[in-house]
Amino acid sequence: MKTPASLATFLLTAAMVAPLHAQDAGDPRHGLSLARQVCFECHAIQPQQLLSPNPRAPTFPQLAATPGMTTAALTVALTTPHAGMPMFRLSSEQREDIIAYILSLRSSNSTPGK
Repeated sequence: MKTPASLATFLLTAAMVAPLHAQDAGDPRHGLSLARQVCFECHAIQPQQLLSPNPRAPTFPQLAATPGMTTAALTVALTTPHAGMPMFRLSSEQREDIIAYILSLRSSNSTPGK
């Protein structure tokens, strides 16, 4: 399953426009816990899940593997309204934790929660 073109375009644009962060922050284990509470209804949040419950929602591993995906790009995606994505009221710490979890999926050896 490929990431929808509009979402990929949005995320790539966000990566180019958003300022880069010198350090990534967040706790990936807490991010997984939050994702299990908030994101799981639409997204496949773990590597062993091949398809998202909502076919239009990319899996978290797909998001992590998207070229140009950064903390800044995900921050923009989680704080900017866009088609099909509900706006959640996450604290900056919660947002950083979810982002840290998503980006941790780039390395198959560092999957929190296993």
